Amino acid sequence: MVIIIAAVLLIPLVALMYDIFFASRTDEVVFLEKEQRLEALAKSTNIEFSRNLESLGAEPEVILSSILNSEFTKVAEPQVPANSGIRFGLYVPRTDKITILGFLHNYRNLSQEEEAQREREIFTNTKPGLIAAEMGNEPLFRISGSWDDQVVEYISPVVLRGNVVAVMWVGERLNPFFYESSFFGRLVRYFTFGVLALVMIGTLIIIRNLTTGVERLKQGLENMEKDIHHLLPEMSGELGQVARAVNRMAVGLSEKERLEDQLRQSEHLIALGRLATGVAHELRNPIGIIKILVELMKQEYSQVIGIEEFTRAIDEQVDRQDMEIQELLDFGRPTKASVKECSVNDLINCVLSFLAAMLRKQRVDVILQLDDKLSEILADTEKIKKAFVNIIVNATEAMPAGGKLDIITKETNNMVSISFSDTGEGIPAEEKLRIFDPFYTTKKTGTGLGLSITYQNIKLHGGTIEVYSDLTKGSTFIINLPIIPQFCDGGDLLDTKNSGN
Repeated sequence: MVIIIAAVLLIPLVALMYDIFFASRTDEVVFLEKEQRLEALAKSTNIEFSRNLESLGAEPEVILSSILNSEFTKVAEPQVPANSGIRFGLYVPRTDKITILGFLHNYRNLSQEEEAQREREIFTNTKPGLIAAEMGNEPLFRISGSWDDQVVEYISPVVLRGNVVAVMWVGERLNPFFYESSFFGRLVRYFTFGVLALVMIGTLIIIRNLTTGVERLKQGLENMEKDIHHLLPEMSGELGQVARAVNRMAVGLSEKERLEDQLRQSEHLIALGRLATGVAHELRNPIGIIKILVELMKQEYSQVIGIEEFTRAIDEQVDRQDMEIQELLDFGRPTKASVKECSVNDLINCVLSFLAAMLRKQRVDVILQLDDKLSEILADTEKIKKAFVNIIVNATEAMPAGGKLDIITKETNNMVSISFSDTGEGIPAEEKLRIFDPFYTTKKTGTGLGLSITYQNIKLHGGTIEVYSDLTKGSTFIINLPIIPQFCDGGDLLDTKNSGN
């Protein structure tokens, strides 16, 4: 850009240098030489003409114009042959007429009508200078005529006894090359100023675009500093290349951060799973003993009044603890996957059938948009149904006053996508990052293992689960399951059709 601007500026700068150091000085020399020459002729003629008028002894106020013209002719006419191309003129203010002796360079003979027309044009062009010299009583040097026919004139008032009786002038036509060169010089100046103006405007536009792009880049970097997922806007030019490079780096960092989070979560789940399995085993033994003792109490003390009420309460609590222990075991040591072909739509309908009563009680309207052309997948139906149940139950609990649950299925790129969207309270941003963590719950009751087991079951099938939430609109859980899964560690693939594979 700098090279282009410098190259564009070089032309007008050279033209300006030429105009300043050559053309202008040339003009000055030409005009000075002509002024000196015409001044000498005008002064000598004026002196001799004034001397002749004084010798007549006439008063300036009564001297006749014919006498002025005749005396001027006597003085100027002898000088005409020696000064070819120079015109002598006399203007008499009282009669407002002129007398012209000599001629400028003509390229052909003129008729009488053309001569008269030429004199009228000469008088029209010269009259402003003649009047100025008469009024100021001072000689002046001027240029008259049109741009393509310029005449330099030295005008001198004729003073007799302190009064201006006439005004004489000496004129010479400029060489056509001179005024053509002058015209070309003006064109060069206009062109130079035009180019400079265009360059300045272009430079301002470029600077404005650069500053605007830099400001957008700066604002984008500030937003990216707050949120790495906020990419820089698309821009053109070199700033656009910088923005795209930064965006690629940000995407790479986001992906690295996501993988690191998954790795940390997997390691966390493995450690918690081992702990949960050990704790469950330790709890199951005393729970089993309590259950046996309750059975014995039912047999030994059946005749005791009220014993049945106490044993029933103990049984309920034992069963509840046993169920929670089973959840710990399911989380810590996932059972083997019993895989078979199944329809995701059928699994959803099956889950909704035994959750129908709960959904009616909670006043939740379920809207299904199931793709009829959905491919069947290979999956453990019980694990997938359990994942669906956990998500639907959580969505229902998020809508205590009732609401709407949209369930949508579709297939893209050998993946079956299942979307659950509720109109509940939504999940705060700080909690959304922890909802799949084991034992994390915001409910008053619950183990906090439901979504952890759901996440584990989906990962077991090589799928993904994504969460989008808005505190004003609700939450959306999207499960993506491959049609042919690549099972992850933690579950062994069981061949339920005895196919030998």
